[in-house]
Amino acid sequence: MPAAPRFLFVTVNQRCNLRCQHCYFWQRNDSDRPNYMSQARLHEVIGEFADMSPRGNIVICGGEPMLDREIYFGITATCRELGLNAISVVNGTRIRSDAMAERMVREGPHEISISLNSQRADLHDETRGIPGAFDKAVQALRLLLAARQRLRSNDTRIYVMGLIFDRNYREIEAFYDFVINDIGADKLKLNFLQPAFGQAGETDPFFADHHGVDPDEIGSIIARCDEKYALGLNPEWLHQVKMYFRSLGTAQDIERGWGSEGRTEEHICNTYDRNIMVNEYGMARLCFSTGFPGIQLREPGDLRRFWDEAEPIREAMRQCNRFCGISHSVRRATSSAASIGKTLPVA
Repeated sequence: MPAAPRFLFVTVNQRCNLRCQHCYFWQRNDSDRPNYMSQARLHEVIGEFADMSPRGNIVICGGEPMLDREIYFGITATCRELGLNAISVVNGTRIRSDAMAERMVREGPHEISISLNSQRADLHDETRGIPGAFDKAVQALRLLLAARQRLRSNDTRIYVMGLIFDRNYREIEAFYDFVINDIGADKLKLNFLQPAFGQAGETDPFFADHHGVDPDEIGSIIARCDEKYALGLNPEWLHQVKMYFRSLGTAQDIERGWGSEGRTEEHICNTYDRNIMVNEYGMARLCFSTGFPGIQLREPGDLRRFWDEAEPIREAMRQCNRFCGISHSVRRATSSAASIGKTLPVA
C-alpha cells in the first residue's frame, strides 16, 4: 500500500479580483457554482483525509480563495478541529484591517503566504494588472505580522510567495532584503514562472515572453543570497532550478505554454506520492493536470479508494517531465535543506 498522502489541495472558487498576466482565473466568474461539490461534502472529504493522514496538510486553492470567506474560514475551522495543518496563498486584497488580520491569525490558515511579484511596486502592479496591488499586498503582510505579535501566536507562519521570471530574477537579492529585513516576514518562497494557470488558448504570451532566465546567473544569485541571508537552501533544489531554465531555453514551441512539446531534462516532480488535488466539482487527481485520470468523489470512502488504487496512474506520472514540475506544490526537492526528510509543507 502507498504511504499516506501528505497534502490535500481543495479548490474553492475559479475567480479573482486581480488581472494577473501569468494567470487567467480572473476571466472566470464561478457561473457554474450550482454544480460545484457541496460544502457539506467537501468537509466530509477533509474528514476522510484526516483519517488517512493525521496531522496532514490542507491547501486552500482558487482563484482568490478569500473572495469566499465563509467557505474559506469554514475549511480552516474544520482543519483546526481535526488537527490538520491549513495552508493558503492569497493576494492580500481582503486583509485590509486589524480585525481581519487578527481573524486570520486566530481562525485562519497555519501558513499564510501573500503573493508578491517584486520588491518594486511598479513591476508588481504591472504584472498583477491592478494599480495599488503592491500596496495592498504589503499592507496585508504588515497587518498579519502585527496581529501575530499582539496575539502572541506561535503557530502562524507568514510568508511571501514570489514569482520569479526574466524581469525580476536579477533582483532576487533585493527581494530577499525587502521581505526579510523591511517587511519582516518569516520567509520568501521562490516560485518560478511556468505555463499560465487557467490558460485555455493556443498560446501563452506571458510564458513565451518572460521565460528567458539565464540558468547559471540565477544559480549564482540564489547561492549568494543563501550565504548572505543564511537561508540553508537545498543544493538539489538549486540544481533543479538551473536545469529547469536550461530546459525552457531548448523548447522549440515555448509559446504554446501547457501545449508545448518541451520537457525538463530531468524528472523533478513527485506529486503522485504525496498529493491529492480536489477541484471545485469534487474530481480528485494526483496533480492539477487533467492529463491523468481521476475520480469523482461521490461516496464516503472514495478518497481512500482512489489513493490506494492509483498505482497505474503513478506509474504513468513517473514518466512525466512537463514544465509544471518546478512548482512549489509538486516538485520533489524542498528548497530548504532543513526540511529534507521531514513531513512538512514543501518550501
